[in-house]
Amino acid sequence: MMLDVLPSELSLNVLSYLPISYICSLIILSCQWHHFLVANQWSIFCRAAILHGFIQPGLQLEDALAQHMGSPWEGSIDWKDFCRRFFQLNKNWEGKGRAVVRLFSPPVQDVVHIKVDEKAGICITSHIFGGLSVIHLFSGILLWCLPANYVRLCAHEYESGYLVFDRPREWVEIWRLTNDVDVDKVAASAPPDEEQLEMSRITAAKNSQYAPYGHFRPWAKLTHLQFTYNHRLAYPTLAMVGGGSLRRVYLYDVRTGSLVQIIDVNVKGFYQDDVNKRHLFLCERDAVHVYSRASGTEVLRIPNNVAVAYVESLNIIEGDSFVSPLTLSPGLDDSFPNFLTARVSRDGRDLVIMAYYDRILLVRNFERICCKETTLEDSGYVLRLPPYDCYTIEFEHGRICVATLCGLYIFTLHSGFSSSLNLRAVFVRPYHNYIIYSDPMYTHIHLTDRRVYFSWEHEMRRNVTLFEDEGNARELSPPITNEPFHNPTVLDEFRGPDAPRGVSVGCVDFSLMPESCENRPRKQLSWWANIGCSLCLHLPCFCFLASDPQSIS
Repeated sequence: MMLDVLPSELSLNVLSYLPISYICSLIILSCQWHHFLVANQWSIFCRAAILHGFIQPGLQLEDALAQHMGSPWEGSIDWKDFCRRFFQLNKNWEGKGRAVVRLFSPPVQDVVHIKVDEKAGICITSHIFGGLSVIHLFSGILLWCLPANYVRLCAHEYESGYLVFDRPREWVEIWRLTNDVDVDKVAASAPPDEEQLEMSRITAAKNSQYAPYGHFRPWAKLTHLQFTYNHRLAYPTLAMVGGGSLRRVYLYDVRTGSLVQIIDVNVKGFYQDDVNKRHLFLCERDAVHVYSRASGTEVLRIPNNVAVAYVESLNIIEGDSFVSPLTLSPGLDDSFPNFLTARVSRDGRDLVIMAYYDRILLVRNFERICCKETTLEDSGYVLRLPPYDCYTIEFEHGRICVATLCGLYIFTLHSGFSSSLNLRAVFVRPYHNYIIYSDPMYTHIHLTDRRVYFSWEHEMRRNVTLFEDEGNARELSPPITNEPFHNPTVLDEFRGPDAPRGVSVGCVDFSLMPESCENRPRKQLSWWANIGCSLCLHLPCFCFLASDPQSIS
């Protein structure tokens, strides 16, 4: 037996490579395993959290809870409880738990583009007539804004406290959360100019009621001779694509405002770009181009006519299910629609491409293709959705979210180094009646580790009943008062020539924990139960998981 041969330290090291489902089996194998696992419970579940990707190595529990604030981690008492809540969250995402819809209507109701910072408790919106506003989660109170003549319509990027937007037909500006930066500190390589500082003073005065909550301060001004568009922020790198006949991509470090790299690209015209530490991704209609940041050269080209295996998600949208799990069936794909958007996972391993109408191309471990270890035909999969137009896509936290005419499709990718397809799919419809519109209901989505946020046009959801419940309370209280705050002078700055379209900002919340997962005093069991059912006594948080091995595989 391993415990009789190896020292405890080596046994714990071996167990650190086992999923929790296997550990749950070991604890009821024998009394010796039971006592060993219970005695080393803290270390075992800490290592399990690292193995399953819940935390980065070296984190203490206090640091992990600081990174994962609010529901469902609030109240975690140890690593075992921390892991239990993560597993329940994953079950919720896969349609095996609970989810609700939250809505909050911003004062400026022509929202198109949204970014959310759950840790700061803010939602940043840009608008169809221009301008930018910061509203509070989940009250919808306006905290801070920039006027329509200062921010180009429908465009901004945000991550890690850095807000990026471009002026109409001018330069690109970087602002930072006021609470994250000292008053006199600015980007060393590209400090803001006097016009930015003056606008900061004006907006701070107009939105002083909740200052400094949700307020931003100028950090940098990026200027160059070539007009740029299509910005993409993957902290700390900001990618900006140059227009005109000279195709270049400029890569900046937002922390300093410095230009770190220029990559000349050979593309005709493209829709979207993405970037990470090792690669740059450019999507045009008939191909996605992957450039190495180390060499500045193209290392992979994915054409839209590649012949790959495809998996079709079955059309399970009958009835009133809010989150419906989907089954996937293999097939063949003989259509080659044009590409729209490419997104890469944060770990740099997987690539997803959205095409016209109802196709999603997923490439697992695409770097193995670059290294000639496998082929695109073997690593690529086409996810064919029901025939309703795809409008936007996000790829974050190991999940792909696709907004279509009829609802949201969410694919959860399970970790692994093989190129085989390993994912779970659900269809989310945050309304009771199945209605198909000719225009998109969701104008933009933002994906976090526990919620998917969306902007939703009032005209598109008329006569639609949303799912709500009594437990759908505000997670964060307004910064000062619950009283409504309206500033007509500020709101008028966003009004265009036509009446603004009404838009709600909402989210599908997967973070709710069932009552069976709450921390409660454990009942005393008999001697037989203490030995034969020790899993139920000492690992109550995984009893409901052990009956479903696939949920923790």
